[in-house]
This record gives sequence, structure tokens and C-alpha cells, in this order.
Amino acid sequence: MQPRNLLTILGTLTLLATQPVVAQQAYPSRPIKVIVPYAAGGGTDTAARAMSQKLGELLGQPVIVENRPGASTQAGTAYVAKAAPDGYTLLMGTANLATNVPLFAKLPYNAQQDLAPVSLVTKVPVYVFANAKSSVKSIADLIAQSKSTAGGLSYATAGNGSIPHLAGELFKVESKSHLEHIPYKGSAEAATAVIGGQVPVSFDNLAPMLAHVKSGAVVPLAIAMPARSSLLPNTPTLKELGYPMEAYSWWGILAPHGTPAPVVERLNKEIQKVLQTPKIREVLLQQGIEPVGSTPAEFAAHIQQETAKWTQVVTSAGIKPE
Repeated sequence: MQPRNLLTILGTLTLLATQPVVAQQAYPSRPIKVIVPYAAGGGTDTAARAMSQKLGELLGQPVIVENRPGASTQAGTAYVAKAAPDGYTLLMGTANLATNVPLFAKLPYNAQQDLAPVSLVTKVPVYVFANAKSSVKSIADLIAQSKSTAGGLSYATAGNGSIPHLAGELFKVESKSHLEHIPYKGSAEAATAVIGGQVPVSFDNLAPMLAHVKSGAVVPLAIAMPARSSLLPNTPTLKELGYPMEAYSWWGILAPHGTPAPVVERLNKEIQKVLQTPKIREVLLQQGIEPVGSTPAEFAAHIQQETAKWTQVVTSAGIKPE
């Protein structure tokens, strides 16, 4: 082989070997969409928008939030699952990735196979709330009155299959209380029912109830987390009261399955920086949303654990899949 031909071949091989690296380094070269599977204005949407501007600054491209609500997050999730695996279409996934598995007989996606976890972003603790004027002043009152009330004590949530609903069912089992679930169309309706006295207690996240707690209309009885919240330090944990259960909504970023590992790694690195930004942390914490962060592997394990946990609760509660 002539030296000139050998040099040509070596040059071609070098060029081919460096092309993937160049392509990876070029990411992102255009705007990125983050799909929120809820309507605008809710907690998931708020968190996504709080993060998007800073994430865009770090990535050097705009990060645009797009709302695709419907079918208990299935519409937005399926959209991302079927998108090109190039890092330009992401999902702000929710706890529904775990709870939808036992609650629906058939899903238009497989969360374990069709999505690539990037990072867990937040945890949003579930609280037990009571109308300030009701006779339920504590968890002990709640349990006692549930057993002495014909038909059990009613509790409100934002809807069937929500994490607060399943938390209520888990507490019912753990405490052997007699509770009757009353689902509403969202947290706003559930809060109105509790404040109006139609339902004595509710299981919900803090954000929809925070203004009512501050006004004194609603009293937080307990938080379903291992430690108390800095926002409501006087509110005991259920664990302190003898019921060591943990329940929280959560959100995290995922990409379509097959997204290149370097792209996932880049996104993960920048998301961790966003979650450590003091301004972003303050915005989230003031709404009862705890920024956490994780590696892709940790997030994947988290989804699996949550799926197993809530599948067991759904089965124990006798909730039939739709």
C-alpha cells in the first residue's frame, strides 16, 4: 500500500471517529421543549417554568414549556415517549408514571421501556388538613371519630388515583381508621369543600392549602414525610404519631428512550446546577416543593420503587383499574 493511500485511510478513520464527539458537543443547537402533562397554572407547570429559564441559560438555548394535559398525564407522556430521542423533547414526569400502572388496564406507553430518566427534580409532601372549626384537632381525633361515625369519616382529595388519594388509603390501612374518600376535580375544589365544612379533612400537598393555612381557615394535622417541613415546623410527622408512612408527589425530567447517554448526562449536570440556584430553590420551597435532584440511575430506581409501593396500596385498597 502506498504511504499516501495509508495516510488517506487513517485520515478518514480519524474523521469518522471524531464525528460523534463533535455531534455530542454541539448539543443543544436549537430550542428544547419540556412537555408538562397538565394544564398551565398547576404545581407541575409552575416548577417547570421556574426551572426553564435558568436551564436555558446554562444550555445556551431556549427551553420552552408546552402544556399537553389529558387522561391523567397519559397524553403528554405518550407524546414524549414517541418523540425523536435527540434531547429536544423532554417530559416533566410526575408520580403518575408510577400510579398509572396499577390504575389503568392499558397505557399508551411503557414508562420503564419508552422513557429515559434524566433527573428527579422535586418531592412534594402530602399533608393531612382539617377545617379549623371542625372537632378534628389531631390525628388521634381523626382516627377516633372515623371509628365512631356511621359510614366512616369523609376525606377530600384532588381526585381518584392522585398521590393524596393513595396516601389516604395507605393511612387508612396503617391506622385501621374508617375513612371514606370523596374525590374532587382538583385541589381548589377539595380545599373549598374542607373550608366550607362539607368534608372535615383532606389529604393534599401544601401549595393549594398554604393561603388557607396562613388565614387560619385550615389546620395541618401531620405531614407524611420522615422529617418535619421548615415551612410548618410545628406540624408533626405521621411517623412521630406512630404511623411511619411516607407519601409525596414528585416531578422529574425524562427523555425518550434511546436518547444518547452524553445528552442525558449534559442535561442531568445542568439540572443539578439549576436546583442549587438560590433563587430557584426559594421559589420552589415557598410553595412547599422540595428541590432534590438525582442521577439518572437513582431516578430510574425511584420510579420502580414508587410503582411497586403504590401498586401494593391500590391492590390492598381494592381499587379497580380503569
